[in-house]
Amino acid sequence: MATSAGHRGIPKTDHTSKEPPENQSEALNAIIEDEFVAENQRSAWICVIGSFLFLMPSFGFIQSVGTVQAYLQENQLEQYSARDIGWITGVYTFLTMFLGIQTGPLVDVFGTTYLAPLATACTVPMFFLLAECRIYWHFILCLGVLGGIGNAFSTTIGIAVIGKIFHRRRGLAMGIALAGSSTGGIIFPLALRQIFPMWGWRWSMRALGFIVLGIMLLSMACLSPFSRLVSKAQDDTRSIGLSKKSAAMDFSAFRSVPFSLITGAIFLLEFVIFGATAILPTLVAWAGFPVESGYNMVAILNGLSSLGRILPGLVGDHVGHFNILLVMVLFTLISTAATLTVFGSSRIEAL
Repeated sequence: MATSAGHRGIPKTDHTSKEPPENQSEALNAIIEDEFVAENQRSAWICVIGSFLFLMPSFGFIQSVGTVQAYLQENQLEQYSARDIGWITGVYTFLTMFLGIQTGPLVDVFGTTYLAPLATACTVPMFFLLAECRIYWHFILCLGVLGGIGNAFSTTIGIAVIGKIFHRRRGLAMGIALAGSSTGGIIFPLALRQIFPMWGWRWSMRALGFIVLGIMLLSMACLSPFSRLVSKAQDDTRSIGLSKKSAAMDFSAFRSVPFSLITGAIFLLEFVIFGATAILPTLVAWAGFPVESGYNMVAILNGLSSLGRILPGLVGDHVGHFNILLVMVLFTLISTAATLTVFGSSRIEAL
C-alpha cells in the first residue's frame, strides 16, 4: 500500500545531488513543517471525509460480502458447495489486497485526480453487472475480478491520502477514515436484509449500485483539495534533488529484515480479520440459525469495530502506533477465538 510508518513524502536521497548535506537537512525540515501546516487546514479534514466515504463501499463491502455469499448459496448457486462459492469472495478479497502492491506506487505518482474516477468506473458497474449474473463464472469475473480491481484502487486511495497529509495526528485521521469501512459494514448487510425479500437479487444489486455511485461521487469531491495539499512538499522534494517517485514496483525495501517481518505479520493479521468476517454469515447458517441472523452479526461486529478503529489511532498518536498494534493483536486473537468457539452453542445470544 502507499502508506508508511515513518515520515511521509521523503524518498531516498539521490547521492548525485549537488546540494550540500546541511542544505538538504534544512529542506527536509521544511518538508516536514509543510506536513504539519497541511494537516491543520480545514481542507485536510475534508480529505479525511473523502477517505471515509471511499472506504465505505470498498472495505465496507468486503466486510459485508459474506452476506452476499450466504444469499448465493441459498439461491442462484445452491447447487454449489460453500467451498466453491467461497472462491468468488476469495478472489475478490485477494485481488483487493494483492493489487495494492501496484496501486500504491500509482497513487504516489498520479494522486487521486485520475485514479479516483478509475476506481469509481470499476466499482459502480460491478453492482449493476452483478444484477445480471446467473451462473458461476459470471460471479467470478464480475464480483471477483472486476470488483477486486476496483476495490484495490479504492482502498489504496482511501488509506494513502491520510498518510500523505497527516503526521502528528495520523492515527486519529486514519482511524476516522477507516471508520468508513465499519459504517459500510453496517449499512450494506442491514440494507440487504430488508431489500432482498422485497426486491429480489437484481434490483437489490442495482439499488446498491446507485447508493455506491452517490457515495463515490461525493468522496471524489471531498478529495479535490488533496493535490494542492501535497504539491508543496513534492516541490520541495524535487528542489533538493531527492529521487523521483516511480510507478514501478520496487521491492528493495524487503532487503530490510525488520521491514519484511512486520510486513509479513500485518499480512497474516489482515488475513485473519477479513477471513473471519467473510465466513461469519456462512458459519451462522451452518450452525442452524436463520440467514437474517448472519446479517445482524456482521452489522453488530462492524458497528462495534468503529471504536476499535478510532480510539487506538488516537491513543497511538501519543504512545506509539506499533505499541498499540501489539495490544490490539492480542485482543484480536482472543475475540476471534471466542467468536469461532461459540458456534458450538445453540443460542443466538452467545454468538
